[in-house]
Amino acid sequence: MNVSEGTVTSQLRATSRTYFYFTTAALVLCLIFTLATIMVLVVQKKEHIPQSPDKSPLIGGNCSLDILSILRKPLGNGSSAYLQVSKSINSSKLTWDNGILNGIGYYDGNLIIQSPGWYIIYCQLQFAVPKCPDNAIDLNLELLINNQTKKQTLVTVCESKTGTKDIYRNLSQFFLENLNVKDTVSIKVKEFQYVDANTFPRDSVLAAFKYSHSN
Repeated sequence: MNVSEGTVTSQLRATSRTYFYFTTAALVLCLIFTLATIMVLVVQKKEHIPQSPDKSPLIGGNCSLDILSILRKPLGNGSSAYLQVSKSINSSKLTWDNGILNGIGYYDGNLIIQSPGWYIIYCQLQFAVPKCPDNAIDLNLELLINNQTKKQTLVTVCESKTGTKDIYRNLSQFFLENLNVKDTVSIKVKEFQYVDANTFPRDSVLAAFKYSHSN
């Protein structure tokens, strides 16, 4: 069978074009399917996000959009708590005193929610390291809901190992969460011996404010 070189080249080109069109079509279909899936997931997620009284969406967690939504609405006179860290620190789970409790209970280091709704939770701690040991130190702050870590902040100090003295660090955490009755809020730290409850006692606090009712 005699086949010219030009015929073979034309057949190869036709086959290549066929594969190209098929691949392009497949990629387009995959892209359309992916975009459709993403849109469905976004719509479903939005349907489950509670709305605040001013219709601003609350996403939850440490999010700048939540902060903006909070600033648009005054806190009012709802449930709230504002406590200073106790000076008798002897465990990783901190205890609190010298503060205000209004519609929120407290027991053994736990804020106890008594009214369901969206709560703004804020914690700030001062750490002081008088003198660096021979190893680096990880200072951390963990915010727990029902004894489960939800947010944490960590900073490492004394990495140079040069005997540095008087290191002060401020760690804070902001959280927005939908809480139910009897839910608890607590704080844990890894190196509790470095929590400074004496130099700046008013700067180591745990606060919770009810922002809105659950929808």
